[in-house]
Amino acid sequence: MLTIQNLFRNAYFSIKSISKKLYRSCAVLVYGFTVFAMILLKDQNFHGAGKNQVSAKNKIVQDGEEESQESNSKEILPPEGSFAMACQSILEGEPAQVKDKIQLGISKREVTEVCASIQTSCNEMQKAPLNPYGDIVVTEEDYNALCRIVQAEAGGEDDHGKVLVAEVILNRVLSDKFASTVYDVIFERSGGSPQFSPTVDGRYFSVTIMPETIAAVERALHEKDFSQGALFFSARRKANPYDMAWFDRNLKWLFQHGGHEFYTLP
Repeated sequence: MLTIQNLFRNAYFSIKSISKKLYRSCAVLVYGFTVFAMILLKDQNFHGAGKNQVSAKNKIVQDGEEESQESNSKEILPPEGSFAMACQSILEGEPAQVKDKIQLGISKREVTEVCASIQTSCNEMQKAPLNPYGDIVVTEEDYNALCRIVQAEAGGEDDHGKVLVAEVILNRVLSDKFASTVYDVIFERSGGSPQFSPTVDGRYFSVTIMPETIAAVERALHEKDFSQGALFFSARRKANPYDMAWFDRNLKWLFQHGGHEFYTLP
């Protein structure tokens, strides 16, 4: 039979694997797991150990007098900002006779330690940059186009540089200033001029997509967003001075990584 100890550990590692976009759900998941563990703990102790379940209004006879025993089960609400305290309250809320007979291979200390680890993991997810691209519909055509443009524009950049270029494309999809699909963003024109030169100089069609580029696209789609909302990038050393003058005059400079400078709208 699966012990509560294994249950806690499984929950911990499951929460660690949650997508960064869903970190806000961490509190709900931990609270739900806390309540579930509380119920299971009661069930294991009263049923698994062969004891009769104590109901809210069962009456017991003691020294010839009837005494009404109040329910031992109560709603446990996690104190704000402290899931570890909430987990600890699972055991704190049990009657002494139950705590003395716990034989499930897990102590209160182990419960609180695992819950503290869950709290730490949730805090780390909250500090991480969110990934805003989960709602973008990426078709096979979109995916192939994204890999090709990243290879053509950032084939000589490091892995992070490739991720940033992919994120610029994705940021444009989310913006109402550009086309609404990955493929259309890549082939979009402004004032008759292409937004991405590889689509007209042949590089887009001739590149060989490398495994590291595919990995970078996957990271851009599903992991942290480091782009700071960048909608433009340019390699100043290779760019037409006239084009760079337009960038400097009309856009907000954000940061530089590798050979690319990244910008957004002011």
